[in-house]
Amino acid sequence: LVSIVGCKTTAESVEIPAEIDGKPVTSIEKMAFSGCTSLTAITIPDSVTSIGDSAFSNCTSLIEITIPDSVTGIEEYAFSGCTSLTAITIPDSVTNIGVGVFFDCTSLTEITIPDSVTSIGYTAFCGCTSLKKIVIPDGITSIEGSVFYGCTSLTEITIPDSVTSIWSSAFRGCSSLTEITIPDRLTSIGDSAFYSCTSLTEITIPDSVTTIGNYAFQFCRSLTSITIPDSVTSIGREAFYNCSGLTSVTIGNSVTSIGENAFSYCSGLTSVTIGNSVTRIGEYTFYGCSDLTSITI
Repeated sequence: LVSIVGCKTTAESVEIPAEIDGKPVTSIEKMAFSGCTSLTAITIPDSVTSIGDSAFSNCTSLIEITIPDSVTGIEEYAFSGCTSLTAITIPDSVTNIGVGVFFDCTSLTEITIPDSVTSIGYTAFCGCTSLKKIVIPDGITSIEGSVFYGCTSLTEITIPDSVTSIWSSAFRGCSSLTEITIPDRLTSIGDSAFYSCTSLTEITIPDSVTTIGNYAFQFCRSLTSITIPDSVTSIGREAFYNCSGLTSVTIGNSVTSIGENAFSYCSGLTSVTIGNSVTRIGEYTFYGCSDLTSITI
Protein backbone atom coordinates (compact mmCIF):
# COMPACT_ATOMS: atom_id res chain seq x y z
CA LEU A 1 0.00 0.00 0.00
CA VAL A 2 1.18 3.52 -0.81
CA SER A 3 0.61 6.79 1.04
CA ILE A 4 1.08 10.31 -0.33
CA VAL A 5 3.29 12.20 2.12
CA GLY A 6 4.19 15.44 0.34
CA CYS A 7 4.25 17.65 -2.73
CA LYS A 8 6.22 20.56 -4.15
CA THR A 9 4.78 23.68 -2.58
CA THR A 10 4.83 25.42 -6.00
CA ALA A 11 2.52 22.84 -7.64
CA GLU A 12 -0.62 24.36 -9.21
CA SER A 13 -2.49 21.21 -10.25
CA VAL A 14 -2.04 17.66 -9.00
CA GLU A 15 -3.50 14.35 -10.11
CA ILE A 16 -2.80 11.62 -7.59
CA PRO A 17 -2.40 8.26 -9.37
CA ALA A 18 -4.44 5.23 -8.25
CA GLU A 19 -1.26 3.13 -8.25
CA ILE A 20 2.46 3.67 -7.93
CA ASP A 21 4.70 0.79 -9.05
CA GLY A 22 1.66 -1.49 -9.11
CA LYS A 23 0.71 -0.72 -5.52
CA PRO A 24 -2.56 1.10 -4.70
CA VAL A 25 -2.49 4.60 -3.23
CA THR A 26 -4.74 4.33 -0.16
CA SER A 27 -4.08 7.41 1.97
CA ILE A 28 -3.08 11.04 1.94
CA GLU A 29 -0.93 11.49 4.99
CA LYS A 30 -0.77 14.18 7.64
CA MET A 31 0.13 17.62 6.20
CA ALA A 32 0.90 16.11 2.78
CA PHE A 33 -0.19 19.23 0.87
CA SER A 34 -0.23 21.68 3.76
CA GLY A 35 0.83 25.16 2.75
CA CYS A 36 0.79 24.48 -1.00
CA THR A 37 -0.49 27.99 -1.64
CA SER A 38 -0.34 27.75 -5.45
CA LEU A 39 -2.46 24.59 -5.66
CA THR A 40 -5.80 25.31 -7.36
CA ALA A 41 -7.05 21.80 -8.23
CA ILE A 42 -6.40 18.23 -7.17
CA THR A 43 -7.74 14.87 -8.30
CA ILE A 44 -7.99 12.11 -5.70
CA PRO A 45 -8.39 8.53 -7.01
CA ASP A 46 -11.00 6.02 -5.82
CA SER A 47 -8.27 3.95 -4.18
CA VAL A 48 -7.83 6.52 -1.36
CA THR A 49 -9.70 5.65 1.85
CA SER A 50 -8.39 8.27 4.28
CA ILE A 51 -7.39 11.92 4.31
CA GLY A 52 -5.01 12.69 7.15
CA ASP A 53 -4.69 15.54 9.66
CA SER A 54 -4.13 18.94 8.02
CA ALA A 55 -3.59 17.19 4.67
CA PHE A 56 -4.66 20.27 2.67
CA SER A 57 -4.51 22.92 5.38
CA ASN A 58 -3.73 26.45 4.21
CA CYS A 59 -3.97 25.59 0.51
CA THR A 60 -5.22 29.12 0.03
CA SER A 61 -5.69 28.90 -3.77
CA LEU A 62 -7.61 25.59 -3.78
CA ILE A 63 -11.00 26.31 -5.37
CA GLU A 64 -12.58 22.87 -5.64
CA ILE A 65 -11.94 19.29 -4.68
CA THR A 66 -13.84 16.05 -5.23
CA ILE A 67 -13.66 13.50 -2.47
CA PRO A 68 -14.10 9.97 -3.89
CA ASP A 69 -16.64 7.44 -2.59
CA SER A 70 -13.84 5.31 -1.20
CA VAL A 71 -12.99 7.78 1.61
CA THR A 72 -14.46 6.86 5.00
CA GLY A 73 -12.90 9.48 7.25
CA ILE A 74 -11.69 13.07 7.00
CA GLU A 75 -9.26 13.78 9.82
CA GLU A 76 -8.58 16.88 11.91
CA TYR A 77 -8.08 20.22 10.14
CA ALA A 78 -7.81 18.46 6.77
CA PHE A 79 -9.00 21.52 4.79
CA SER A 80 -8.58 24.25 7.41
CA GLY A 81 -7.56 27.61 6.04
CA CYS A 82 -8.50 26.75 2.44
CA THR A 83 -9.79 30.27 1.99
CA SER A 84 -10.67 29.95 -1.73
CA LEU A 85 -12.69 26.72 -1.43
CA THR A 86 -16.30 27.56 -2.36
CA ALA A 87 -18.12 24.22 -2.33
CA ILE A 88 -17.50 20.61 -1.42
CA THR A 89 -19.52 17.39 -1.57
CA ILE A 90 -18.81 14.74 1.01
CA PRO A 91 -19.56 11.23 -0.30
CA ASP A 92 -21.88 8.68 1.35
CA SER A 93 -18.88 6.59 2.38
CA VAL A 94 -17.73 9.14 5.00
CA THR A 95 -18.82 8.47 8.59
CA ASN A 96 -16.66 10.96 10.46
CA ILE A 97 -15.78 14.63 9.95
CA GLY A 98 -12.91 15.41 12.28
CA VAL A 99 -12.11 18.39 14.47
CA GLY A 100 -11.70 21.68 12.58
CA VAL A 101 -11.86 20.04 9.14
CA PHE A 102 -13.17 23.20 7.42
CA PHE A 103 -11.97 25.71 10.01
CA ASP A 104 -11.66 29.20 8.47
CA CYS A 105 -12.74 28.14 4.97
CA THR A 106 -14.00 31.67 4.51
CA SER A 107 -15.26 31.28 0.91
CA LEU A 108 -17.23 28.07 1.51
CA THR A 109 -20.87 28.85 0.67
CA GLU A 110 -22.37 25.38 0.55
CA ILE A 111 -21.63 21.87 1.68
CA THR A 112 -23.56 18.62 1.47
CA ILE A 113 -23.21 16.25 4.40
CA PRO A 114 -24.56 12.73 3.75
CA ASP A 115 -26.68 10.70 6.18
CA SER A 116 -23.75 8.31 6.62
CA VAL A 117 -21.95 10.88 8.82
CA THR A 118 -22.47 10.13 12.51
CA SER A 119 -20.01 12.57 14.08
CA ILE A 120 -18.85 16.10 13.34
CA GLY A 121 -15.91 17.32 15.42
CA TYR A 122 -15.79 20.58 17.34
CA THR A 123 -14.84 23.71 15.35
CA ALA A 124 -15.48 21.75 12.12
CA PHE A 125 -17.03 24.78 10.36
CA CYS A 126 -15.80 27.49 12.70
CA GLY A 127 -15.08 30.74 10.85
CA CYS A 128 -16.81 29.71 7.62
CA THR A 129 -18.07 33.25 7.19
CA SER A 130 -19.68 32.67 3.75
CA LEU A 131 -21.62 29.49 4.64
CA LYS A 132 -25.33 30.22 4.20
CA LYS A 133 -27.15 26.93 4.71
CA ILE A 134 -26.44 23.52 6.16
CA VAL A 135 -28.44 20.37 6.85
CA ILE A 136 -27.19 18.20 9.69
CA PRO A 137 -27.81 14.50 8.95
CA ASP A 138 -30.09 12.29 11.03
CA GLY A 139 -27.29 10.20 12.51
CA ILE A 140 -25.82 13.08 14.53
CA THR A 141 -26.64 13.01 18.26
CA SER A 142 -24.50 15.91 19.45
CA ILE A 143 -23.60 19.31 18.03
CA GLU A 144 -20.10 19.82 19.33
CA GLY A 145 -18.49 22.94 20.75
CA SER A 146 -17.85 25.90 18.43
CA VAL A 147 -18.81 23.82 15.40
CA PHE A 148 -20.49 26.79 13.64
CA TYR A 149 -18.85 29.56 15.68
CA GLY A 150 -18.55 32.73 13.60
CA CYS A 151 -20.56 31.51 10.61
CA THR A 152 -21.84 35.05 10.14
CA SER A 153 -23.71 34.38 6.85
CA LEU A 154 -25.58 31.30 8.07
CA THR A 155 -29.31 31.95 7.69
CA GLU A 156 -30.72 28.44 7.72
CA ILE A 157 -29.86 25.27 9.57
CA THR A 158 -31.75 22.04 10.03
CA ILE A 159 -31.13 20.10 13.25
CA PRO A 160 -32.43 16.51 13.19
CA ASP A 161 -34.53 14.88 15.92
CA SER A 162 -31.58 12.63 16.80
CA VAL A 163 -29.67 15.51 18.47
CA THR A 164 -29.76 15.43 22.28
CA SER A 165 -27.17 18.08 23.16
CA ILE A 166 -25.86 21.38 21.82
CA TRP A 167 -22.44 22.13 23.30
CA SER A 168 -20.72 25.38 24.18
CA SER A 169 -20.46 28.12 21.55
CA ALA A 170 -21.96 25.84 18.89
CA PHE A 171 -23.71 28.71 17.07
CA ARG A 172 -21.90 31.61 18.71
CA GLY A 173 -21.74 34.69 16.52
CA CYS A 174 -24.09 33.34 13.82
CA SER A 175 -25.35 36.88 13.38
CA SER A 176 -27.54 36.20 10.30
CA LEU A 177 -29.46 33.28 11.81
CA THR A 178 -33.09 34.39 12.24
CA GLU A 179 -34.74 31.23 13.52
CA ILE A 180 -33.87 27.73 14.56
CA THR A 181 -35.93 24.68 15.45
CA ILE A 182 -34.61 22.70 18.38
CA PRO A 183 -35.55 18.99 18.35
CA ASP A 184 -37.76 17.48 21.04
CA ARG A 185 -35.04 15.11 22.31
CA LEU A 186 -32.59 17.85 23.24
CA THR A 187 -31.68 17.82 26.94
CA SER A 188 -29.05 20.54 27.29
CA ILE A 189 -28.11 23.89 25.76
CA GLY A 190 -24.43 24.57 26.44
CA ASP A 191 -22.63 27.71 27.57
CA SER A 192 -22.70 30.49 24.94
CA ALA A 193 -24.50 28.14 22.51
CA PHE A 194 -26.32 31.01 20.77
CA TYR A 195 -24.20 33.88 22.07
CA SER A 196 -24.52 37.01 19.92
CA CYS A 197 -26.96 35.51 17.41
CA THR A 198 -28.15 39.07 16.96
CA SER A 199 -30.77 38.36 14.24
CA LEU A 200 -32.44 35.46 16.05
CA THR A 201 -36.10 36.47 16.44
CA GLU A 202 -37.62 33.29 17.80
CA ILE A 203 -36.64 30.04 19.36
CA THR A 204 -38.73 27.33 20.97
CA ILE A 205 -37.13 25.45 23.82
CA PRO A 206 -38.67 21.96 23.95
CA ASP A 207 -39.85 20.39 27.18
CA SER A 208 -37.02 17.84 27.05
CA VAL A 209 -34.38 20.47 27.92
CA THR A 210 -33.24 20.44 31.56
CA THR A 211 -30.40 22.99 31.58
CA ILE A 212 -29.71 26.30 29.87
CA GLY A 213 -26.01 27.09 30.16
CA ASN A 214 -24.21 30.29 31.09
CA TYR A 215 -24.37 33.04 28.42
CA ALA A 216 -26.50 30.72 26.24
CA PHE A 217 -28.48 33.51 24.53
CA GLN A 218 -26.42 36.55 25.54
CA PHE A 219 -26.74 39.50 23.12
CA CYS A 220 -29.59 37.87 21.16
CA ARG A 221 -31.07 41.35 20.81
CA SER A 222 -33.80 40.43 18.28
CA LEU A 223 -35.49 37.84 20.52
CA THR A 224 -38.88 39.22 21.57
CA SER A 225 -40.25 36.50 23.85
CA ILE A 226 -39.15 33.27 25.46
CA THR A 227 -40.93 30.49 27.28
CA ILE A 228 -38.79 28.27 29.46
CA PRO A 229 -40.57 24.92 29.82
CA ASP A 230 -41.28 23.01 33.01
CA SER A 231 -38.51 20.51 32.23
CA VAL A 232 -35.78 23.12 32.79
CA THR A 233 -34.31 23.12 36.30
CA SER A 234 -31.60 25.78 36.00
CA ILE A 235 -30.87 28.92 34.00
CA GLY A 236 -27.19 29.82 33.86
CA ARG A 237 -25.56 33.13 34.63
CA GLU A 238 -26.05 35.85 31.99
CA ALA A 239 -28.10 33.36 29.93
CA PHE A 240 -30.23 36.14 28.39
CA TYR A 241 -27.98 39.10 29.20
CA ASN A 242 -28.64 42.13 26.99
CA CYS A 243 -31.46 40.55 25.02
CA SER A 244 -32.79 44.06 24.63
CA GLY A 245 -35.70 43.10 22.33
CA LEU A 246 -37.14 40.66 24.85
CA THR A 247 -40.52 41.91 26.13
CA SER A 248 -41.85 38.93 28.09
CA VAL A 249 -40.43 35.87 29.83
CA THR A 250 -42.21 32.87 31.31
CA ILE A 251 -40.11 30.65 33.54
CA GLY A 252 -41.39 27.10 34.09
CA ASN A 253 -42.33 25.48 37.38
CA SER A 254 -39.28 23.19 37.61
CA VAL A 255 -36.66 25.94 37.59
CA THR A 256 -35.01 26.10 41.01
CA SER A 257 -32.11 28.43 40.23
CA ILE A 258 -31.72 31.54 38.09
CA GLY A 259 -28.09 32.58 37.65
CA GLU A 260 -26.47 35.96 38.22
CA ASN A 261 -27.31 38.63 35.63
CA ALA A 262 -29.50 36.12 33.79
CA PHE A 263 -31.73 38.87 32.35
CA SER A 264 -29.60 41.95 32.99
CA TYR A 265 -30.00 44.80 30.50
CA CYS A 266 -33.07 43.29 28.88
CA SER A 267 -34.19 46.88 28.49
CA GLY A 268 -37.42 46.05 26.63
CA LEU A 269 -38.61 43.52 29.20
CA THR A 270 -41.98 44.52 30.66
CA SER A 271 -43.26 41.35 32.34
CA VAL A 272 -41.80 38.22 33.93
CA THR A 273 -43.58 35.15 35.27
CA ILE A 274 -41.47 33.02 37.61
CA GLY A 275 -42.48 29.42 38.38
CA ASN A 276 -43.23 28.15 41.86
CA SER A 277 -40.06 26.05 42.37
CA VAL A 278 -37.48 28.84 42.29
CA THR A 279 -35.41 28.94 45.48
CA ARG A 280 -32.55 31.10 44.28
CA ILE A 281 -32.46 34.22 42.14
CA GLY A 282 -28.88 35.34 41.56
CA GLU A 283 -27.48 38.81 42.01
CA TYR A 284 -28.44 41.46 39.45
CA THR A 285 -30.74 39.03 37.64
CA PHE A 286 -32.95 41.84 36.33
CA TYR A 287 -30.42 44.68 36.57
CA GLY A 288 -30.91 47.32 33.88
CA CYS A 289 -34.42 46.11 32.96
CA SER A 290 -35.66 49.70 32.86
CA ASP A 291 -39.13 48.92 31.42
CA LEU A 292 -39.95 46.04 33.77
CA THR A 293 -43.31 46.76 35.43
CA SER A 294 -44.62 43.30 36.36
CA ILE A 295 -43.10 40.27 38.05
CA THR A 296 -45.38 37.36 38.92
CA ILE A 297 -44.00 34.78 41.33
